[in-house]
Amino acid sequence: MSIRALPILGLLVVSVAACTGTGASAAPGDEAARIAISISDSGCSPATVRAAAGPVTFTVTNDGTETGEFEIVQNGERVIDELENIIPGFVVNMATRLDGGTYAMQCGNLQTTAGVLTVSGGLAASAEPNKVVDQAKLDAARDVYARYVDTQVADLVKRIEVFTTAVERGDLEGAKASYAAARVPWERIEPIAELFPDVDKAIDFRQEDFQGGVNDPEFKGFHRIEKALWADGSTDGLAPFAADLRVKVDELGTRIGALMIDPRVMARGAGELIDEVAQSKMTGEEDRYSKMDLYSIDGNVDGSAEIVNDLRPILQDLDAAYLARLDAANAAVESVIAVYAVGDGFKAFDQVSASDLKLMQARLADLSELLAELPGKLGLAA
Repeated sequence: MSIRALPILGLLVVSVAACTGTGASAAPGDEAARIAISISDSGCSPATVRAAAGPVTFTVTNDGTETGEFEIVQNGERVIDELENIIPGFVVNMATRLDGGTYAMQCGNLQTTAGVLTVSGGLAASAEPNKVVDQAKLDAARDVYARYVDTQVADLVKRIEVFTTAVERGDLEGAKASYAAARVPWERIEPIAELFPDVDKAIDFRQEDFQGGVNDPEFKGFHRIEKALWADGSTDGLAPFAADLRVKVDELGTRIGALMIDPRVMARGAGELIDEVAQSKMTGEEDRYSKMDLYSIDGNVDGSAEIVNDLRPILQDLDAAYLARLDAANAAVESVIAVYAVGDGFKAFDQVSASDLKLMQARLADLSELLAELPGKLGLAA
């Protein structure tokens, strides 16, 4: 297994001793306070952690059997910082800054019991000035991206209205025809949408993310409806799921409208979108019933390219050769997807040949490796 996914956040792989005991703390006043966390199939160890407001570095070891993640979540509603795709046996550093308060730590997978992080003190001091990029230029790029996100949210709301109306009317073919298009804006802004885990869960979680699988009452959103439309061939009983999806998408729009996007989230997001494709969508598990995966894949690639394009003036000045490699790698991925374009859409994912699937995977890996450098290029790696 490649370690390609690890640098996606611009972080360092290090070797450290495992943390023991029931609690851990970082002493106030440390310039770079450090806390060791072990993640596994059973959750966080230690399960309770204390830190002082300000800069904190979490040294996260995956002691589980599967690729895992580490998230710091505020009020159950907002991801403050995260590590994704941590391979078993590897150790990754996550440098962040925290205000005083109580946070949840999600370790390993989405079904484990969350740990508790208590941060003493008030607001954290502002981050060090960026030594690589003029902050005004970075903020300008961020503002351009924020407008793009707002546009995609508005489009998502419109498309969801068409999709859910067809479901509620019992129009099976109409619902099937509008399903994939409704997902595209969501896929383009996934790094921002995923900052709100409760909304993300209600809109886009898959059946394996729930203890009860397809029969779990919490299994809702796109993929619950997808299963009924294609596997069951019916819209019976779907009206409540359609109404809930519409409400959750509206809520997402409200939350994003109040969000100030961190340039670091934006820079990481370009790589996270491609890593999402490479890690899970290439297996066909995303849209397993409809086989509409190429719509989701193309949406992720579009969203990643948008971030690079919004940062283009900065990257052109910093490292034009690197930008040219990014453009070439992105074009190489898009050229394989384009083979399966039909009108405004795509062929079913099971029509992608084995050779093209392998080629797409290889080109995604190349693009992902390049995007792993993006936060560091912009002075945003920590």
